[in-house]
Amino acid sequence: MCTFITLFLPTSFPDAESSAIMERSGRRLFAQDSPSLRAAVGPGWQPWLSAGHCDCGTALASAWKMRERKNDAERWRRKGWSEAKIARALAEQLARREQDQQVHRDGALGDAGQWLQRIDALLDAGAARIGLLVRDYAGAVGGRQPKPPERCWARARMAVDDLLAFEPGVLHWIERG
Repeated sequence: MCTFITLFLPTSFPDAESSAIMERSGRRLFAQDSPSLRAAVGPGWQPWLSAGHCDCGTALASAWKMRERKNDAERWRRKGWSEAKIARALAEQLARREQDQQVHRDGALGDAGQWLQRIDALLDAGAARIGLLVRDYAGAVGGRQPKPPERCWARARMAVDDLLAFEPGVLHWIERG
């Protein structure tokens, strides 16, 4: 299973301009040939993939992917560990997890910040509205997909943390203002 970010732009928006905006920040656009996505958004919209292969490890929607590690206390009890030893091990495990999450968050903030810059550049260049969809695909990206639920955002009210908290599989429309 791989994660892909689909960027929805109006078909009236110049392809050369959108490509240039994305390339300035290290991304390329690839037309996404998905009849189900085209049907979901209606005419006038072109879905674009933002990477040639996949976007696994991307910051968008990463808050949803931070999995909690299971508590190993029961397994340690079965091994005969004392409660004091279990408490120390759990405290160390929690500290490592918090450190790992902070490292991940620091990297994610930079990536999400670049996405905000891309969004601003596209809106400033004339797009009144754009869409972003972060979705995990088990099969072909162009394969039949269910219509994604939608959420609308005003760009002025969107922050980096909002991008990190995007719910995967939801089409997020971002409008000027």
